[in-house]
Amino acid sequence: MDKQMRILVVDDEPRICHLIEELLKLEGYQIDVSFSSTDALQMIKKYNYHLLITDLKMPDIDGLELIQKAKEQNPEIRAIMVTGYTTVDTAVQSLRHGVDDYIAKPFNIIELKKAVQRTLHARQITLENIQILKDSKPISIDLKSPEQTLSEKIYIMSEQLVDVNKKLVQRINELDTINEVSKAIRSVLDKDELLNLCLNEINEKLKIKHSSIMLIDDKRNELVVRASQGHRSMQALGKTQKLDEGVAGRVVQGKKPILVKNIEYDSRFNRDERLDYKTKSFVSAPLSLGQKVIGVINIIDKVSGESFCEADVNLLCTIAGQVSIAIENSRLYKVLEENCINMVKFLADSLEAKNHYTNGHSQRVSEYSSSIANIMRVSAKEKDTLLRASLLHDIGKIGISELLFNKPDKLNGTEYDTIKSHPARGEEIIKPLGFLEEEIRHIRGHHESFDGSGYPDRLGGKDLPLLTRIMTVADAFDAMTSERTYRQPLKTNKAMLELQKMSGKQFDLEVVDAFASSEIVKMKSGLEANH
Repeated sequence: MDKQMRILVVDDEPRICHLIEELLKLEGYQIDVSFSSTDALQMIKKYNYHLLITDLKMPDIDGLELIQKAKEQNPEIRAIMVTGYTTVDTAVQSLRHGVDDYIAKPFNIIELKKAVQRTLHARQITLENIQILKDSKPISIDLKSPEQTLSEKIYIMSEQLVDVNKKLVQRINELDTINEVSKAIRSVLDKDELLNLCLNEINEKLKIKHSSIMLIDDKRNELVVRASQGHRSMQALGKTQKLDEGVAGRVVQGKKPILVKNIEYDSRFNRDERLDYKTKSFVSAPLSLGQKVIGVINIIDKVSGESFCEADVNLLCTIAGQVSIAIENSRLYKVLEENCINMVKFLADSLEAKNHYTNGHSQRVSEYSSSIANIMRVSAKEKDTLLRASLLHDIGKIGISELLFNKPDKLNGTEYDTIKSHPARGEEIIKPLGFLEEEIRHIRGHHESFDGSGYPDRLGGKDLPLLTRIMTVADAFDAMTSERTYRQPLKTNKAMLELQKMSGKQFDLEVVDAFASSEIVKMKSGLEANH
Protein backbone atom coordinates (compact mmCIF):
# COMPACT_ATOMS: atom_id res chain seq x y z
CA MET A 1 0.00 0.00 0.00
CA ASP A 2 1.16 3.53 -0.79
CA LYS A 3 2.18 5.02 2.54
CA GLN A 4 1.92 8.57 1.21
CA MET A 5 -1.82 8.56 1.54
CA ARG A 6 -3.53 11.77 2.62
CA ILE A 7 -5.62 11.70 5.79
CA LEU A 8 -7.83 14.42 7.27
CA VAL A 9 -8.34 14.41 11.07
CA VAL A 10 -11.34 16.38 12.38
CA ASP A 11 -12.04 17.02 16.09
CA ASP A 12 -13.09 20.13 17.99
CA GLU A 13 -10.46 19.22 20.62
CA PRO A 14 -7.08 20.38 19.20
CA ARG A 15 -5.26 18.12 21.62
CA ILE A 16 -6.89 15.00 20.13
CA CYS A 17 -6.26 16.21 16.57
CA HIS A 18 -2.57 16.80 17.15
CA LEU A 19 -2.14 13.51 19.02
CA ILE A 20 -3.56 11.51 16.09
CA GLU A 21 -1.57 13.69 13.68
CA GLU A 22 1.73 12.89 15.41
CA LEU A 23 0.95 9.16 15.69
CA LEU A 24 0.08 8.75 12.01
CA LYS A 25 2.90 10.97 10.73
CA LEU A 26 5.28 8.46 12.32
CA GLU A 27 3.65 5.82 10.11
CA GLY A 28 4.45 7.86 7.01
CA TYR A 29 1.00 9.24 6.22
CA GLN A 30 0.37 12.82 5.06
CA ILE A 31 -1.89 14.37 7.72
CA ASP A 32 -4.06 17.49 7.72
CA VAL A 33 -6.13 18.56 10.75
CA SER A 34 -9.29 20.62 11.19
CA PHE A 35 -11.10 21.70 14.36
CA SER A 36 -14.37 22.44 12.51
CA SER A 37 -16.62 20.25 10.34
CA THR A 38 -17.47 23.23 8.14
CA ASP A 39 -13.79 23.93 7.45
CA ALA A 40 -13.21 20.22 6.92
CA LEU A 41 -15.79 20.11 4.10
CA GLN A 42 -13.99 22.96 2.33
CA MET A 43 -10.70 21.07 2.65
CA ILE A 44 -12.31 17.90 1.24
CA LYS A 45 -13.45 19.91 -1.82
CA LYS A 46 -9.92 21.19 -2.29
CA TYR A 47 -7.86 18.05 -1.66
CA ASN A 48 -8.23 14.39 -2.62
CA TYR A 49 -8.22 12.71 0.79
CA HIS A 50 -8.00 8.94 1.03
CA LEU A 51 -9.26 8.75 4.63
CA LEU A 52 -11.31 10.91 7.02
CA ILE A 53 -10.93 10.41 10.80
CA THR A 54 -13.57 12.36 12.71
CA ASP A 55 -15.12 12.81 16.15
CA LEU A 56 -18.87 12.21 16.55
CA LYS A 57 -20.03 15.17 18.67
CA MET A 58 -18.99 18.57 17.28
CA PRO A 59 -20.63 21.99 17.63
CA ASP A 60 -21.32 22.85 13.95
CA ILE A 61 -21.90 19.61 12.02
CA ASP A 62 -21.70 16.23 13.77
CA GLY A 63 -19.40 13.48 12.57
CA LEU A 64 -22.11 11.38 10.90
CA GLU A 65 -23.33 14.28 8.75
CA LEU A 66 -19.74 15.24 7.96
CA ILE A 67 -19.00 11.72 6.69
CA GLN A 68 -22.20 11.66 4.63
CA LYS A 69 -21.38 15.01 2.98
CA ALA A 70 -17.73 14.01 2.47
CA LYS A 71 -18.77 10.82 0.63
CA GLU A 72 -21.15 12.82 -1.54
CA GLN A 73 -18.20 14.98 -2.62
CA ASN A 74 -15.68 12.12 -2.82
CA PRO A 75 -17.26 8.63 -3.03
CA GLU A 76 -13.83 6.99 -2.74
CA ILE A 77 -12.99 8.54 0.65
CA ARG A 78 -13.01 6.16 3.63
CA ALA A 79 -14.09 7.17 7.18
CA ILE A 80 -13.22 6.20 10.74
CA MET A 81 -15.25 7.46 13.69
CA VAL A 82 -13.38 8.20 16.96
CA THR A 83 -15.76 8.95 19.84
CA GLY A 84 -16.39 8.64 23.55
CA TYR A 85 -20.09 7.91 22.97
CA THR A 86 -19.73 4.15 22.65
CA THR A 87 -23.26 2.77 22.35
CA VAL A 88 -24.61 0.08 20.06
CA ASP A 89 -27.10 2.61 18.65
CA THR A 90 -24.22 4.93 17.74
CA ALA A 91 -22.38 2.05 16.07
CA VAL A 92 -25.44 1.14 13.99
CA GLN A 93 -26.00 4.78 12.96
CA SER A 94 -22.34 5.01 12.00
CA LEU A 95 -22.59 1.99 9.70
CA ARG A 96 -25.69 3.46 8.05
CA HIS A 97 -23.84 6.70 7.34
CA GLY A 98 -20.96 4.94 5.63
CA VAL A 99 -18.47 4.70 8.51
CA ASP A 100 -15.83 2.08 7.69
CA ASP A 101 -14.53 1.62 11.25
CA TYR A 102 -15.33 2.82 14.75
CA ILE A 103 -12.90 3.50 17.62
CA ALA A 104 -13.85 4.36 21.22
CA LYS A 105 -12.18 7.07 23.28
CA PRO A 106 -9.85 6.85 25.06
CA PHE A 107 -8.41 5.03 22.05
CA ASN A 108 -5.61 2.50 22.07
CA ILE A 109 -2.66 3.60 19.89
CA ILE A 110 -2.09 0.16 18.38
CA GLU A 111 -5.82 -0.20 17.70
CA LEU A 112 -5.90 3.17 15.90
CA LYS A 113 -2.94 2.28 13.69
CA LYS A 114 -4.46 -1.09 12.78
CA ALA A 115 -7.82 0.51 11.98
CA VAL A 116 -6.15 3.01 9.61
CA GLN A 117 -4.15 0.26 7.88
CA ARG A 118 -7.21 -1.99 7.61
CA THR A 119 -9.46 0.76 6.22
CA LEU A 120 -6.94 2.00 3.64
CA HIS A 121 -6.16 -1.57 2.59
CA ALA A 122 -9.87 -2.28 2.04
CA ARG A 123 -10.14 0.96 0.03
CA GLN A 124 -7.23 -0.04 -2.20
CA ILE A 125 -8.68 -3.50 -2.85
CA THR A 126 -12.06 -2.01 -3.78
CA LEU A 127 -10.48 0.50 -6.18
CA GLU A 128 -8.40 -2.23 -7.83
CA ASN A 129 -11.48 -4.36 -8.42
CA ILE A 130 -13.41 -1.41 -9.81
CA GLN A 131 -10.51 -0.77 -12.20
CA ILE A 132 -10.46 -4.43 -13.21
CA LEU A 133 -14.15 -4.29 -14.07
CA LYS A 134 -13.64 -1.08 -16.08
CA ASP A 135 -10.73 -2.50 -18.04
CA SER A 136 -12.34 -5.83 -18.81
CA LYS A 137 -13.52 -6.43 -22.42
CA PRO A 138 -16.50 -8.56 -23.52
CA ILE A 139 -15.62 -12.09 -22.64
CA SER A 140 -14.22 -14.02 -25.56
CA ILE A 141 -13.75 -17.75 -25.72
CA ASP A 142 -10.20 -17.12 -26.87
CA LEU A 143 -9.29 -14.84 -23.88
CA LYS A 144 -9.06 -17.53 -21.25
CA SER A 145 -6.12 -15.96 -19.39
CA PRO A 146 -7.70 -12.52 -18.72
CA GLU A 147 -10.93 -14.26 -17.84
CA GLN A 148 -9.08 -16.40 -15.32
CA THR A 149 -7.34 -13.33 -13.85
CA LEU A 150 -10.64 -11.50 -13.40
CA SER A 151 -12.23 -14.56 -11.83
CA GLU A 152 -9.35 -14.95 -9.38
CA LYS A 153 -9.44 -11.28 -8.41
CA ILE A 154 -13.18 -11.38 -7.84
CA TYR A 155 -12.73 -14.49 -5.70
CA ILE A 156 -9.98 -12.79 -3.68
CA MET A 157 -12.15 -9.72 -3.25
CA SER A 158 -15.09 -11.80 -2.01
CA GLU A 159 -12.81 -13.58 0.48
CA GLN A 160 -11.52 -10.24 1.73
CA LEU A 161 -15.04 -8.86 2.04
CA VAL A 162 -16.00 -11.87 4.15
CA ASP A 163 -12.97 -11.20 6.33
CA VAL A 164 -13.85 -7.51 6.67
CA ASN A 165 -17.42 -8.45 7.58
CA LYS A 166 -16.19 -10.84 10.29
CA LYS A 167 -14.01 -8.11 11.73
CA LEU A 168 -16.90 -5.65 11.62
CA VAL A 169 -19.15 -8.08 13.51
CA GLN A 170 -16.35 -8.64 16.03
CA ARG A 171 -15.94 -4.89 16.43
CA ILE A 172 -19.66 -4.36 17.03
CA ASN A 173 -19.56 -7.13 19.66
CA GLU A 174 -16.60 -5.41 21.31
CA LEU A 175 -18.46 -2.09 21.32
CA ASP A 176 -21.47 -3.83 22.83
CA THR A 177 -19.25 -5.25 25.60
CA ILE A 178 -17.69 -1.85 26.31
CA ASN A 179 -21.14 -0.24 26.32
CA GLU A 180 -22.58 -2.84 28.70
CA VAL A 181 -19.65 -2.59 31.13
CA SER A 182 -19.83 1.20 31.00
CA LYS A 183 -23.59 1.18 31.68
CA ALA A 184 -23.20 -1.31 34.52
CA ILE A 185 -20.54 0.65 36.43
CA ARG A 186 -21.62 4.20 35.57
CA SER A 187 -23.89 4.77 38.58
CA VAL A 188 -22.22 2.47 41.13
CA LEU A 189 -20.19 4.31 43.77
CA ASP A 190 -19.49 1.57 46.31
CA LYS A 191 -16.03 0.30 45.38
CA ASP A 192 -16.53 -3.42 46.17
CA GLU A 193 -19.90 -3.49 44.40
CA LEU A 194 -18.35 -1.65 41.45
CA LEU A 195 -15.44 -4.08 41.06
CA ASN A 196 -17.60 -7.21 41.31
CA LEU A 197 -20.18 -5.82 38.88
CA CYS A 198 -17.41 -5.08 36.40
CA LEU A 199 -15.99 -8.62 36.63
CA ASN A 200 -19.46 -10.15 36.26
CA GLU A 201 -19.91 -8.27 32.99
CA ILE A 202 -16.43 -9.23 31.75
CA ASN A 203 -16.89 -12.94 32.54
CA GLU A 204 -20.29 -13.01 30.85
CA LYS A 205 -19.44 -10.95 27.76
CA LEU A 206 -15.95 -12.35 27.09
CA LYS A 207 -16.92 -15.88 28.15
CA ILE A 208 -13.93 -16.47 30.41
CA LYS A 209 -13.45 -18.79 33.36
CA HIS A 210 -11.89 -16.45 35.88
CA SER A 211 -11.16 -12.75 36.38
CA SER A 212 -9.81 -10.61 39.18
CA ILE A 213 -8.97 -7.03 40.08
CA MET A 214 -5.97 -6.23 42.26
CA LEU A 215 -5.54 -2.76 43.74
CA ILE A 216 -2.36 -1.24 45.13
CA ASP A 217 -2.21 -0.75 48.90
CA ASP A 218 0.21 2.19 49.12
CA LYS A 219 0.74 1.79 52.86
CA ARG A 220 1.89 -1.83 52.59
CA ASN A 221 3.39 -1.49 49.12
CA GLU A 222 1.41 -4.53 47.96
CA LEU A 223 -1.20 -5.59 45.46
CA VAL A 224 -4.40 -6.90 47.08
CA VAL A 225 -7.08 -8.95 45.29
CA ARG A 226 -10.17 -6.81 45.92
CA ALA A 227 -12.56 -8.65 43.58
CA SER A 228 -12.54 -12.10 42.02
CA GLN A 229 -15.07 -13.94 39.84
CA GLY A 230 -14.98 -17.47 38.49
CA HIS A 231 -14.14 -20.99 39.47
CA ARG A 232 -11.54 -20.09 42.11
CA SER A 233 -12.76 -16.69 43.25
CA MET A 234 -13.03 -17.48 46.98
CA GLN A 235 -9.43 -18.72 47.16
CA ALA A 236 -8.11 -15.60 45.45
CA LEU A 237 -10.03 -12.88 47.33
CA GLY A 238 -7.84 -10.95 49.76
CA LYS A 239 -4.56 -12.45 48.61
CA THR A 240 -1.56 -10.11 48.44
CA GLN A 241 1.72 -9.92 46.57
CA LYS A 242 4.64 -7.51 46.41
CA LEU A 243 4.69 -4.90 43.66
CA ASP A 244 7.84 -6.38 42.15
CA GLU A 245 6.62 -9.99 42.07
CA GLY A 246 4.60 -12.12 39.66
CA VAL A 247 2.84 -11.17 36.45
CA ALA A 248 0.78 -8.43 38.12
CA GLY A 249 3.99 -6.95 39.51
CA ARG A 250 5.49 -6.86 36.01
CA VAL A 251 2.39 -5.09 34.72
CA VAL A 252 2.67 -2.47 37.48
CA GLN A 253 6.39 -1.93 36.90
CA GLY A 254 6.09 -1.80 33.10
CA LYS A 255 2.78 0.10 33.03
CA LYS A 256 1.65 -2.01 30.07
CA PRO A 257 -0.40 -5.18 29.55
CA ILE A 258 1.00 -8.70 29.40
CA LEU A 259 -0.51 -11.33 27.08
CA VAL A 260 0.29 -15.00 27.63
CA LYS A 261 -1.13 -17.24 24.91
CA ASN A 262 0.19 -20.45 26.46
CA ILE A 263 2.32 -20.27 29.58
CA GLU A 264 3.95 -23.64 28.92
CA TYR A 265 5.64 -22.26 25.82
CA ASP A 266 6.23 -18.70 27.02
CA SER A 267 9.95 -18.01 27.44
CA ARG A 268 9.28 -15.16 29.88
CA PHE A 269 8.38 -17.68 32.61
CA ASN A 270 10.88 -20.10 34.11
CA ARG A 271 10.02 -23.66 35.01
CA ASP A 272 9.46 -22.96 38.72
CA GLU A 273 7.20 -20.04 37.97
CA ARG A 274 5.04 -22.12 35.65
CA LEU A 275 4.23 -24.52 38.48
CA ASP A 276 2.36 -21.75 40.33
CA TYR A 277 -0.09 -21.25 37.47
CA LYS A 278 -3.02 -23.58 36.99
CA THR A 279 -3.91 -21.89 33.74
CA LYS A 280 -3.00 -21.85 30.09
CA SER A 281 -3.70 -18.37 28.76
CA PHE A 282 -4.31 -15.01 30.42
CA VAL A 283 -4.14 -11.23 30.00
CA SER A 284 -3.15 -8.76 32.70
CA ALA A 285 -3.67 -5.04 32.08
CA PRO A 286 -2.86 -2.01 34.25
CA LEU A 287 -5.54 0.12 35.85
CA SER A 288 -4.11 3.61 35.40
CA LEU A 289 -4.95 7.23 36.14
CA GLY A 290 -2.63 9.34 34.03
CA GLN A 291 0.87 8.03 34.69
CA LYS A 292 -0.10 6.42 38.01
CA VAL A 293 -0.93 2.70 38.10
CA ILE A 294 -3.55 1.97 40.78
CA GLY A 295 -3.97 -1.75 40.15
CA VAL A 296 -4.22 -4.63 37.69
CA ILE A 297 -7.16 -6.39 36.00
CA ASN A 298 -6.71 -10.05 35.00
CA ILE A 299 -8.69 -12.35 32.71
CA ILE A 300 -7.82 -16.04 32.74
CA ASP A 301 -8.71 -18.88 30.34
CA LYS A 302 -11.53 -18.70 27.82
CA VAL A 303 -14.40 -21.13 28.27
CA SER A 304 -13.84 -22.26 24.67
CA GLY A 305 -10.25 -23.27 25.46
CA GLU A 306 -8.86 -20.84 22.86
CA SER A 307 -5.89 -18.63 23.69
CA PHE A 308 -6.27 -14.90 24.19
CA CYS A 309 -5.10 -12.65 21.35
CA GLU A 310 -4.15 -9.01 20.71
CA ALA A 311 -7.80 -8.08 20.16
CA ASP A 312 -8.57 -9.31 23.68
CA VAL A 313 -5.70 -7.20 25.02
CA ASN A 314 -7.02 -4.06 23.29
CA LEU A 315 -10.54 -4.70 24.55
CA LEU A 316 -9.36 -5.30 28.13
CA CYS A 317 -7.24 -2.13 28.05
CA THR A 318 -10.29 -0.10 26.95
CA ILE A 319 -12.38 -1.61 29.74
CA ALA A 320 -9.52 -1.03 32.21
CA GLY A 321 -9.57 2.68 31.33
CA GLN A 322 -13.26 2.91 32.19
CA VAL A 323 -12.83 0.90 35.39
CA SER A 324 -9.94 3.13 36.51
CA ILE A 325 -12.09 6.24 36.11
CA ALA A 326 -14.98 4.57 37.96
CA ILE A 327 -12.65 3.59 40.84
CA GLU A 328 -11.37 7.15 41.11
CA ASN A 329 -14.95 8.48 41.06
CA SER A 330 -15.78 6.03 43.86
CA ARG A 331 -12.77 7.22 45.87
CA LEU A 332 -13.64 10.89 45.41
CA TYR A 333 -17.26 10.23 46.34
CA LYS A 334 -16.08 8.40 49.47
CA VAL A 335 -13.92 11.39 50.42
CA LEU A 336 -16.91 13.69 49.86
CA GLU A 337 -19.10 11.42 52.01
CA GLU A 338 -16.54 11.38 54.81
CA ASN A 339 -16.12 15.15 54.70
CA CYS A 340 -19.88 15.66 54.92
CA ILE A 341 -20.22 13.13 57.75
CA ASN A 342 -17.30 14.68 59.64
CA MET A 343 -18.87 18.11 59.27
CA VAL A 344 -22.22 16.94 60.67
CA LYS A 345 -20.48 14.90 63.38
CA PHE A 346 -18.51 17.99 64.35
CA LEU A 347 -21.78 19.85 64.84
CA ALA A 348 -23.16 16.96 66.92
CA ASP A 349 -20.01 16.77 69.03
CA SER A 350 -20.06 20.54 69.53
CA LEU A 351 -23.65 20.26 70.72
CA GLU A 352 -22.77 17.53 73.21
CA ALA A 353 -19.62 19.33 74.39
CA LYS A 354 -21.71 22.28 75.58
CA ASN A 355 -23.41 19.98 78.08
CA HIS A 356 -21.34 18.24 80.77
CA TYR A 357 -23.99 15.54 81.09
CA THR A 358 -24.11 14.51 77.41
CA ASN A 359 -20.44 14.99 76.44
CA GLY A 360 -19.25 11.86 74.58
CA HIS A 361 -22.74 10.30 74.54
CA SER A 362 -22.88 9.58 70.78
CA GLN A 363 -19.39 8.06 70.77
CA ARG A 364 -20.33 5.70 73.60
CA VAL A 365 -23.62 4.76 71.89
CA SER A 366 -21.63 3.85 68.77
CA GLU A 367 -19.27 1.66 70.84
CA TYR A 368 -22.13 -0.16 72.57
CA SER A 369 -23.98 -0.58 69.26
CA SER A 370 -20.87 -2.06 67.63
CA SER A 371 -20.42 -4.58 70.45
CA ILE A 372 -24.03 -5.76 70.03
CA ALA A 373 -23.70 -5.89 66.24
CA ASN A 374 -20.61 -8.11 66.52
CA ILE A 375 -22.46 -10.64 68.67
CA MET A 376 -25.53 -10.60 66.41
CA ARG A 377 -23.34 -11.20 63.33
CA VAL A 378 -24.40 -8.02 61.53
CA SER A 379 -22.67 -7.61 58.13
CA ALA A 380 -19.70 -5.27 57.74
CA LYS A 381 -21.76 -2.92 55.57
CA GLU A 382 -24.58 -2.77 58.13
CA LYS A 383 -22.03 -2.16 60.89
CA ASP A 384 -20.76 0.88 59.02
CA THR A 385 -24.34 2.14 58.70
CA LEU A 386 -24.95 1.54 62.41
CA LEU A 387 -21.74 3.35 63.36
CA ARG A 388 -22.65 6.46 61.37
CA ALA A 389 -26.26 6.44 62.58
CA SER A 390 -25.11 6.12 66.21
CA LEU A 391 -22.66 9.01 65.88
CA LEU A 392 -25.34 11.25 64.36
CA HIS A 393 -28.49 10.03 66.14
CA ASP A 394 -28.92 13.14 68.32
CA ILE A 395 -28.11 15.71 65.62
CA GLY A 396 -31.79 16.79 65.77
CA LYS A 397 -31.13 18.39 69.16
CA ILE A 398 -29.54 21.29 67.29
CA GLY A 399 -31.96 24.18 67.54
CA ILE A 400 -33.58 22.93 70.73
CA SER A 401 -32.68 24.99 73.76
CA GLU A 402 -30.20 23.22 76.04
CA LEU A 403 -32.17 24.62 79.00
CA LEU A 404 -34.83 22.01 78.26
CA PHE A 405 -32.31 19.15 78.36
CA ASN A 406 -30.80 20.49 81.62
CA LYS A 407 -34.07 21.36 83.35
CA PRO A 408 -34.02 19.78 86.83
CA ASP A 409 -37.82 19.85 87.17
CA LYS A 410 -40.38 17.78 85.30
CA LEU A 411 -41.04 18.97 81.74
CA ASN A 412 -44.51 20.23 80.88
CA GLY A 413 -46.40 18.87 77.87
CA THR A 414 -45.16 21.47 75.39
CA GLU A 415 -41.56 21.10 76.55
CA TYR A 416 -41.75 17.30 76.32
CA ASP A 417 -43.19 17.50 72.78
CA THR A 418 -40.28 19.76 71.80
CA ILE A 419 -37.77 17.23 73.16
CA LYS A 420 -39.61 14.39 71.36
CA SER A 421 -39.27 16.27 68.04
CA HIS A 422 -35.49 15.74 67.85
CA PRO A 423 -35.56 12.37 65.94
CA ALA A 424 -37.69 13.93 63.17
CA ARG A 425 -35.56 17.08 63.23
CA GLY A 426 -32.49 14.87 62.82
CA GLU A 427 -34.04 13.26 59.74
CA GLU A 428 -34.66 16.71 58.21
CA ILE A 429 -31.08 17.81 58.90
CA ILE A 430 -29.51 14.67 57.39
CA LYS A 431 -31.96 14.23 54.48
CA PRO A 432 -29.99 16.48 52.04
CA LEU A 433 -27.09 14.01 52.37
CA GLY A 434 -28.67 11.41 50.08
CA PHE A 435 -25.91 8.85 50.66
CA LEU A 436 -27.06 8.54 54.32
CA GLU A 437 -30.49 7.22 53.32
CA GLU A 438 -30.15 4.05 55.44
CA GLU A 439 -28.77 5.95 58.42
CA ILE A 440 -31.73 8.37 58.33
CA ARG A 441 -34.19 5.53 59.08
CA HIS A 442 -32.36 4.67 62.30
CA ILE A 443 -31.81 8.30 63.33
CA ARG A 444 -35.56 8.90 63.01
CA GLY A 445 -36.43 5.66 64.83
CA HIS A 446 -34.00 5.65 67.77
CA HIS A 447 -36.80 6.47 70.27
CA GLU A 448 -39.27 3.89 68.95
CA SER A 449 -40.26 1.02 71.27
CA PHE A 450 -40.48 -2.70 70.56
CA ASP A 451 -44.17 -2.72 71.60
CA GLY A 452 -45.03 0.21 69.28
CA SER A 453 -45.46 2.81 72.03
CA GLY A 454 -42.46 4.95 71.04
CA TYR A 455 -42.15 8.00 68.82
CA PRO A 456 -42.36 9.53 66.22
CA ASP A 457 -44.03 6.75 64.14
CA ARG A 458 -45.10 4.19 66.81
CA LEU A 459 -43.34 1.41 64.95
CA GLY A 460 -42.79 -1.89 66.76
CA GLY A 461 -41.73 -5.51 66.57
CA LYS A 462 -40.16 -6.66 63.34
CA ASP A 463 -41.36 -3.46 61.61
CA LEU A 464 -38.55 -1.83 63.56
CA PRO A 465 -35.24 -2.50 61.72
CA LEU A 466 -32.65 -4.56 63.61
CA LEU A 467 -30.11 -1.72 63.55
CA THR A 468 -32.67 0.62 65.11
CA ARG A 469 -33.47 -1.98 67.82
CA ILE A 470 -29.75 -2.25 68.55
CA MET A 471 -29.31 1.52 68.78
CA THR A 472 -32.31 1.99 71.13
CA VAL A 473 -30.72 -0.43 73.62
CA ALA A 474 -27.30 1.23 73.36
CA ASP A 475 -28.80 4.72 73.68
CA ALA A 476 -30.91 3.80 76.70
CA PHE A 477 -27.99 2.06 78.44
CA ASP A 478 -25.73 5.09 78.09
CA ALA A 479 -28.50 7.42 79.25
CA MET A 480 -29.02 5.30 82.38
CA THR A 481 -25.31 4.98 83.18
CA SER A 482 -24.57 8.68 82.64
CA GLU A 483 -25.08 11.46 85.17
CA ARG A 484 -28.07 13.75 84.68
CA THR A 485 -29.19 16.97 86.42
CA TYR A 486 -32.11 15.12 88.00
CA ARG A 487 -30.33 11.88 89.07
CA GLN A 488 -27.06 10.02 89.61
CA PRO A 489 -25.84 7.41 87.04
CA LEU A 490 -26.88 3.79 87.47
CA LYS A 491 -24.34 1.02 87.88
CA THR A 492 -23.95 -1.32 84.89
CA ASN A 493 -25.69 -4.29 86.56
CA LYS A 494 -28.63 -2.10 87.61
CA ALA A 495 -28.93 -0.63 84.10
CA MET A 496 -28.89 -4.13 82.59
CA LEU A 497 -31.67 -5.21 84.95
CA GLU A 498 -33.74 -2.23 83.76
CA LEU A 499 -33.12 -3.20 80.10
CA GLN A 500 -34.19 -6.79 80.81
CA LYS A 501 -37.23 -5.58 82.75
CA MET A 502 -38.35 -3.53 79.73
CA SER A 503 -37.58 -6.29 77.19
CA GLY A 504 -40.59 -7.09 75.05
CA LYS A 505 -41.98 -3.62 75.83
CA GLN A 506 -39.45 -0.93 75.05
CA PHE A 507 -36.61 -3.19 73.90
CA ASP A 508 -36.05 -6.36 71.86
CA LEU A 509 -35.14 -9.20 74.26
CA GLU A 510 -32.76 -10.76 71.73
CA VAL A 511 -30.79 -7.51 71.46
CA VAL A 512 -30.69 -7.03 75.25
CA ASP A 513 -29.42 -10.61 75.73
CA ALA A 514 -26.71 -10.02 73.12
CA PHE A 515 -25.62 -6.85 74.90
CA ALA A 516 -25.62 -8.61 78.30
CA SER A 517 -23.15 -11.19 76.91
CA SER A 518 -20.83 -8.57 75.37
CA GLU A 519 -17.29 -8.00 76.57
CA ILE A 520 -17.90 -4.30 77.10
CA VAL A 521 -20.68 -4.98 79.64
CA LYS A 522 -18.61 -7.64 81.42
CA MET A 523 -15.62 -5.27 81.57
CA LYS A 524 -17.68 -2.36 82.97
CA SER A 525 -19.32 -4.65 85.54
CA GLY A 526 -15.92 -5.98 86.58
CA LEU A 527 -14.41 -2.52 86.98
CA GLU A 528 -17.35 -1.35 89.08
CA ALA A 529 -17.15 -4.43 91.29
CA ASN A 530 -13.49 -3.70 92.05
CA HIS A 531 -14.21 -0.15 93.25
